[in-house]
Amino acid sequence: MSSIFTEQPWIPDTGPVGPALSGTEIGLNARRSALKVLLSVVSIFFLLMIVAYGGRMLYQDWQPTPQINLLWANTGLLLLSSLCLQWALMCSREGKMDWVKRALVGAAVLTVLFLAGQLAAWQQLISMVLGDFSNPSVGFFFMITGIHGLHMAGGMVALSRAIKRAFDGGDAAGIEHSVSNCALYWHYLLGVWLVVFGLLFSGNNFEVLLRICGFI
Repeated sequence: MSSIFTEQPWIPDTGPVGPALSGTEIGLNARRSALKVLLSVVSIFFLLMIVAYGGRMLYQDWQPTPQINLLWANTGLLLLSSLCLQWALMCSREGKMDWVKRALVGAAVLTVLFLAGQLAAWQQLISMVLGDFSNPSVGFFFMITGIHGLHMAGGMVALSRAIKRAFDGGDAAGIEHSVSNCALYWHYLLGVWLVVFGLLFSGNNFEVLLRICGFI
């Protein structure tokens, strides 16, 4: 009899309610969501820089940036570091903790080499232009590569924490989420760098830039 008075037929039956998330799971989901929001904001920022680059290219005082072949090697280093993090993620899911440690350290070393290579590329460009920064393309080169490098350096903080957890005796399942976030961040910045790399080696041609951005 009591069930008759407690029934609420106007509320649809959605079936059994799933188990509530624990505090740890809520925290992990929140960090993943925050990372995705950050990447969305960074995407808009880099897109605006590329648009500004293309617009400035149309002015008569624009001259192509000298080609720096070292950027090819730097691109390879960043690609390898991203692959190391993907490997670390796969090993963490399989419980291979020793390989997780090796892959994380490898990714960190390759990233440091990439950043060092970018600084070397800056030095090469400075020597090529003989200290003359009146060409706006040179300023864009420093700005775009510098901001990308700062994002990579910021990612090193999270990667260092993941490495510390791995060597402090954490199990593979416990650090999988951290490794997954680092892998996503590195894959994203690799994609951004490939666009930037293509932009810098486009010959500063506006039509090529539009093709890189997918507009034509």
